[in-house]
Amino acid sequence: MTEQKKILIIGSFCNVSGYSDHARVIADALLSSPQKHIVHLVDLQWAEASRNLDYTSKYGPLIENTQQYLKFLKSTGTSMPDGFDCCFQVRPPNEWHKVTNYDIGVTAALETVAAPKEWIANCNMVQKILVVSNHARENLLKAVDSQTNEKIRTPIEVIPFYNNLPQEREKFSGYEAITTSKNFLCVSQLAPRKNIFEMLGSFLDEFNDDEDASFILKTYMRNNSRIDEKMTKDLLKKYLNFKSPEHKCKVHLIHGNLSQEEVFSLYDPDVITGYVSHAHGEGFGIPIFNAVCADIPVIAPSWSGHMDFLHAPVTNEKSGKTKRKNLFLKTSYDIEKVKQDHLMPGLITPECEWCYPKNESLQKNLRNLVTSPITNKKDAALLGEHIRNKFSQENINEMYYRVINQMGSLNASGETDDAQILEL
Repeated sequence: MTEQKKILIIGSFCNVSGYSDHARVIADALLSSPQKHIVHLVDLQWAEASRNLDYTSKYGPLIENTQQYLKFLKSTGTSMPDGFDCCFQVRPPNEWHKVTNYDIGVTAALETVAAPKEWIANCNMVQKILVVSNHARENLLKAVDSQTNEKIRTPIEVIPFYNNLPQEREKFSGYEAITTSKNFLCVSQLAPRKNIFEMLGSFLDEFNDDEDASFILKTYMRNNSRIDEKMTKDLLKKYLNFKSPEHKCKVHLIHGNLSQEEVFSLYDPDVITGYVSHAHGEGFGIPIFNAVCADIPVIAPSWSGHMDFLHAPVTNEKSGKTKRKNLFLKTSYDIEKVKQDHLMPGLITPECEWCYPKNESLQKNLRNLVTSPITNKKDAALLGEHIRNKFSQENINEMYYRVINQMGSLNASGETDDAQILEL
C-alpha cells in the first residue's frame, strides 16, 4: 500500500469555470483516497470568473489551513520539497512553475490543433502532465519549436471528468415560463471560442417564423454580476435585432449565480429537445458531457475534446456484431487559422488553428432533432447509459489514486534550489 503523502493542489477551487471544476475533481478524489493523504489547497482567482459561496464554504477551511502551513514552512526555513511530496498545478502550462520535486501539471491544453511552442519548456519542467481528453493530449504532443526541434518529453496521461449529475434532479423553476415544445440549450461563456452568435444565427435561420421553437442560453461575458447581466443582455438583443428583428421564435437568457443543483436541473430531457455546441474547440466540454449524462441529444462539431464521450458500443440486432458508433448529430467543419482578434499572448498564438463549424450543417442537425425525435432520443439514451458507467466517479478517482501510487522518484537532477515558497 502506498504510504501517506503530503499533497499540494494549486487551482481556482472557488470560481465558476472549467479549470475550477477540474481543480475540485482532483481535490475531492485525493481527499477520499484510501491512503488518507494529507491534502493542502492554494486557491487562485480564475480571470474575472465569479466566486461561488458553496465552494468557498466547502473548501475554505482547507485553504485557510494551507495558508497557515505555508507560513510555518517559511518561518522555519523549510523548503517546499521538504514540506510536500508532490504538487498538482491546475492551470494552463504557461503558468506552471517548479514547486516540489514531483510537480504534476494539469491542463485542458488548448482547443486548437497544436499547443504553442511557448509551452514546451514548462511542460518539460514538470514530472507528469494530466489532461482531460485525447484531443488535449494530441494538442500537446504536436507542439514543436521549429528552431530547436524541441518537443514535449514529459509523460502525458488522460484523466477525464466524471458524471456527477444525480439521477433524480429538481425541476428548474425558470422552465415554468417555457411554453414552446422545441427547446434547445447551450451553457457557455459568451466568448469568441464558443461561437455563440453563429450558433444563434443558424437557429434563427432555421426557426425564424416558428413560434413553437426557443433557444435557452445560460451565459455570461466575464462573471455573474449585475453589470455583466446588462452587458450580456444588451449585446444579445443588439445581435438579434440586427439578424432578424421580427423573428417569431424565442431566445431566452439565463444569467447569474446558480447553485450546483440548479445547474444540474437545466439538463432536463422533458423540456430540452437537444443540447447545441457550435464552438471552435473544447478541451473537454463539461456542459456537453452533462447533457450526455442526462440523456439529452447533442449537436456538436465532430472534432475536439468532446469526441471522447460521444460514442458507445452498439450491437447490431441482426448480425450480433458490436461496433463503436457516434451517437450525436455531427456538425461538419473546416480547420483554419485562428482569427487575429481572437489571439491571446502565451495561449493562442498566430500559428494556431481550430475548428470553424459550418452553419448550414448545424441548421440541418437542428431540423433533424425536430423531425426524428424517436431516433435521436434512443441514441441519446444508449449513449447516456454507457457514459454514466464508463465515466463514473469511482473509475475516475481510481485514475488519480494510481497517479499517486505510481509517483516516481526525484527528477534526474534532484535539484531543489529553484522550488519556491508561495507568497499569499
